[in-house]
This record gives sequence, structure tokens and C-alpha cells, in this order.
Amino acid sequence: METKNGWPHTATTPASYSADERGDLNTKGVTIAFSHPTPRSPGIAWRCEGHEDPEIFDPCDDEALAAALEICDPCGVRTLCLALGTSRGEWGVWGGVLLEGGKQIETVRRRGRPKKAAVA
Repeated sequence: METKNGWPHTATTPASYSADERGDLNTKGVTIAFSHPTPRSPGIAWRCEGHEDPEIFDPCDDEALAAALEICDPCGVRTLCLALGTSRGEWGVWGGVLLEGGKQIETVRRRGRPKKAAVA
């Protein structure tokens, strides 16, 4: 145990260790990405791949949502994309559906605190 500023601290991990040796790769996001990888093959054409504004798929208003849905509408891999989004617990537009934590929602969440409900 080392002492810093007069308080005991556990020893830090040396920087010479790799991420695998420290166990840093055991996070939820990495685990999910490895268990549900995005298919990459010449036969699959993602319409959103290489889009000039990827932020459009994380809409903040109804106009951005409509634009993202317009891109997704003619896509041939919508069902695969939606399956990936729900299995990974993703946020944003996946397969022409707006997701929040992998669950479908109907409208874009507005910024700020929601209005208070009237008490009966």
C-alpha cells in the first residue's frame, strides 16, 4: 500500500501492463459488441454507412428524426439493423426505428426536465 497526501492508497497498475492483463476490456459495451458484431460483407449494403452526418441518427428534434427515417426507409438491411440495435441496447435510429436503451420509443425526447404532471 502506498501513501499519497498522508492517506493510504492501493498501488496503481503499472503502465507496462496491457489492457487485457488489467482486465479493462470486461465492460458491457465491449462484451456486447463482440457478442453481436456488425456484419461486414460485400453482399450487405448499409445505406447509412459513410453518411456525411452520422449525428442525424441520434435525432434531437422531429426534423432530424424524419431525415434519418428517410435514409432508412429504402434500406435492404433494416431488419438486421433493428435486431442489432435492440440486442445491443443501442440509442438512436436503428433499422428505421427510434430506440432508447434498445427499446422502441415513439417520439424524440426533448431536452431539459419534463413538465410536472398535475396532481389530482
